[in-house]
Amino acid sequence: MSFLDIAALSLHDIKNRLAAMASRAESRGDSDTLRDALAAAADLTRLLALYKADAGILHTEIDACCPLDLLGELQRENQPLTRLQIVVDGARAPQLWFYDPYLVRMLVLDAVQNALRFARQRITLSAVENGDCLEFRVSDDGAGFPEEILRGQTHTSRVGPEGAGVGLYLAQRVAALHQNHGVAGSVALSNEPGAVFCLRLPR
Repeated sequence: MSFLDIAALSLHDIKNRLAAMASRAESRGDSDTLRDALAAAADLTRLLALYKADAGILHTEIDACCPLDLLGELQRENQPLTRLQIVVDGARAPQLWFYDPYLVRMLVLDAVQNALRFARQRITLSAVENGDCLEFRVSDDGAGFPEEILRGQTHTSRVGPEGAGVGLYLAQRVAALHQNHGVAGSVALSNEPGAVFCLRLPR
C-alpha cells in the first residue's frame, strides 16, 4: 500500500471523527464548534476527491435528482450557523436532472461556505434550467471576486476572493466528468456585482 493510499484511509477516519464531533456539538447547541467541524470535514472531503481525480479513480454515479431538494438541504444546514440570510430561488428550477448527487453537493456546499466568508447580508442559492444545461448558482452581496481570480479561472484557485486551495480546480474536474452527447459540464465565476459561482451540468 502506498503512502497516498494510507493517507486517503486516514482522511476517511478523520472525516468520520469530525462528523461525530459535529453531532455532539449540535446536540449541545455549540454552533461555533459545529461550524468548524463541518468546514474541516468538507475540506477533507475535497482532498479525498482530489486524490481520486488525480489517481484517475474519481467517477460519477449519475442519478435522477431534484435540484431544489439539494438547495433546501444546504439552506437548512447552514442557516443556523450564520446571521446572514440564505435564500433559495427555485422559480426556474427543473423538477429533475441527472447528475452525481454526492459530487455536486460537495461543489455547491464548497461555494456556499466560501460565500459565508464574504457576503455582507445575503446569499442566494438557485437552480436554473438554461437551454440544455442546469445551472447551480451561489450568489452573494459581498465585494465580488478580484480580477486576478476571474482572469485565472483555468488555474488552480480557491472558490473565493481570498486564500489558496483546490476548490475551483476540483470543481472544474468534477464538472467535466458530467458529460452527455459530447457536452461536458463547466464552472464559471463572475461578479454581478457580488461574487457568483455557477456550476453548469449538461442535460
